Amino acid sequence: QEERLPYNARDLALVRARMQEAAVVLGSATPDVQTFFNVSRRGFTYLSLPTRVEDRPLPVVHIVDTKEPAVRRGKDTILSSPLVSALGETLEEGNQSLLLLNRRGFTTFLYCGDCGHVFNCRHCSVTMTHHLSRNRLKCHYCDYTIETPAICPECKVGRIISFGAGTEKLLQEVKALFPGARVGRLDSDAVTKRADYEAILSALDKREIDILVGTQMIAKGHDFPHVTLVGVVSADSSLNIPDFRASERTFQLLTQVAGRGGRGRSPARVFIQTINPFHMAVQKAASHDYRGFYEKEIPSRQETGFPPFQRMINIRITSAKEEKAMELGRLLAETARKHAPSEGIFVLGPAEPPIARIKGKYRRQLLLKGPDAGPLHDLAALLLRTAGRRASDIKVDVDPLNFM
Repeated sequence: QEERLPYNARDLALVRARMQEAAVVLGSATPDVQTFFNVSRRGFTYLSLPTRVEDRPLPVVHIVDTKEPAVRRGKDTILSSPLVSALGETLEEGNQSLLLLNRRGFTTFLYCGDCGHVFNCRHCSVTMTHHLSRNRLKCHYCDYTIETPAICPECKVGRIISFGAGTEKLLQEVKALFPGARVGRLDSDAVTKRADYEAILSALDKREIDILVGTQMIAKGHDFPHVTLVGVVSADSSLNIPDFRASERTFQLLTQVAGRGGRGRSPARVFIQTINPFHMAVQKAASHDYRGFYEKEIPSRQETGFPPFQRMINIRITSAKEEKAMELGRLLAETARKHAPSEGIFVLGPAEPPIARIKGKYRRQLLLKGPDAGPLHDLAALLLRTAGRRASDIKVDVDPLNFM
C-alpha cells in the first residue's frame, strides 16, 4: 500500500500474528529475497515443494536473443520467428497460448519525426502512452488524456512517429498473423471492473480464447490445463528499471508466468525474448532455479548494503513548486546528517526520483539506511518535527518497495 499510509501487508501480517500468537504461512514459488533470508537468520520454518502435482514436468524454456538478425522478422514486428512458429504449432494442436508484454497501450510514446517533439504529460515527467483504439494519448500516472494530434503541435508540420510497443499493438500483430485465432487481451485498460476480469478468465477456461495477450495480470496464479505455450515478449522492460530489486522482480515475473504453462497433462514450452540473454535473472528463471538466483543475488545485496543487510526509510518530499521541494529536501538532509549517529546510519540524497513530477507535484527523496530500525525511526521522527507545518508535504515509507 503506497497511497495514504504506506505499509507492507506481508510485514503487517507478521506483526499482527506476533500480537495474537498466531502462525503465518507465506507461500510462493518465488519468495522475496528478504523472506528467504529470514529462513536462516530468524528461524522461519522452510517447507519445500520441489515437484509439481503428479510429478508433471516444468516447462522447457527457450531464451531468444532478439539482437540476432536470424530471429527478427522485420523492423516493426514484435514477435520473433521462433515464437511465431511456436504459436502456429500450438494452434494446430488445439491448445492455448499466453503472451506477456508488461506495457499497456499501442506504443510506448509518440514523437515528431521532424523536430523531435515528444508528447509528455503536462502534470507528470513521463511520456504519454498511445492508445490506438481510442485515438488518445494517456498518462498512466495521473490519467491526463488528449486526442492524438494529426500533426506536431510544436512545429505545426512534422509527421507523428510511434516508438515501442504495448499490449494493444501486440494484439494487432497476433490477429494479423493468425486471422483465424480467437485472441483476447488482459490488462488494466481492457479490464475496468471485476466482472470484465472474470469474463476474460472464464472465456480462457472454456477454451473460447486461443491466445491471451496481457501484462503481468496474466502471470499471477492462474491454472488453465490447456495452456502449453507461454511467450515473454520483452524480459528487459523490468530489468532496466532503476531499482536494486530489478533483477529479483524480473526473475519473479519470468518464473511466475512460465509456471502458467503445462499445468495439465500436456507438456509446455516457454519463449523469453530478450536483448540480455546471459543476464543472471533470465538464466536462472529459464532453469527454474530459485535457490541459484538467491545465492547469486544475496552477495551483491551484502556488498552494496541493501536489504536484507540494511534497513531503509525513504523520506518522500512533494511540492507544487520545484524550488520548495528542493529547499525542504536540503533542510531535512542537513538535519539528518547532523543528528544521525556517527556510525551505522547513512543519509543519501536528497535526490530526484526517476519520475520527478506526478500530478503536478515535484518530488525529491531522502534515503536513510542502517542496520537497525529503531535509530532510523527516531531520525525520521526528528525530520517530521523539523519540517513543522510542511510535514504534510512529507511521506515516510519504512522498508520501501518502490523508488519510482
